[in-house]
Amino acid sequence: MKGIYAILDESNFNFSSLEKSVEYMIKYNIKIFQIRIKSSFSKKNISIIKKIKFLCKNHKCLLILNDNVNLANELELDGVHVGSGDADISSVRSTLGENKIIGVSCYNDINLALSSEKLGASYVSFGSLYKTKTKLNPINLDISTVKNASKILKIPICLIGGINTNNVHDVIKLNCDLIAISKGLSSNNEIENISKIYYE
Repeated sequence: MKGIYAILDESNFNFSSLEKSVEYMIKYNIKIFQIRIKSSFSKKNISIIKKIKFLCKNHKCLLILNDNVNLANELELDGVHVGSGDADISSVRSTLGENKIIGVSCYNDINLALSSEKLGASYVSFGSLYKTKTKLNPINLDISTVKNASKILKIPICLIGGINTNNVHDVIKLNCDLIAISKGLSSNNEIENISKIYYE
């Protein structure tokens, strides 16, 4: 796993037009997506997830669901992303099977990342790298955590939190595998600019 990781958070995207946003991101070489819904998995939201799944499958992109392991399994998505307070990795792996992706939020905790790797996580994320309004009370990330993690972890590392066109140059220099962006990709102009910066 490598590249820009688009976090499709309901607070930053209009889900009724989410297909168009994803199509535009795919056009600019973004191939990894996570749907994050904190309100409810209504019939309408599930219908939207199915449409995005179809779109991703046709373009050989990955679609990961935040938190909801059972729904990710039911809809046969590519994987799930869980936080420290969600289901443990072993049970998630048991539900999804060996070939699915499991991402784990490790905040600023390298020991949590190491234990997640040992338990079978596919990738770990650290953040928040910058100030963000997407999550309430985000933990501030120490750059030294990222540098140390890069030396000892064997699975992909993802950075998240407040990343946009103003700071993505600095994030790229940290040489991590995945750069997760939500609000910074919520307009076509931002999608185009960030993709050009990343792939230049």
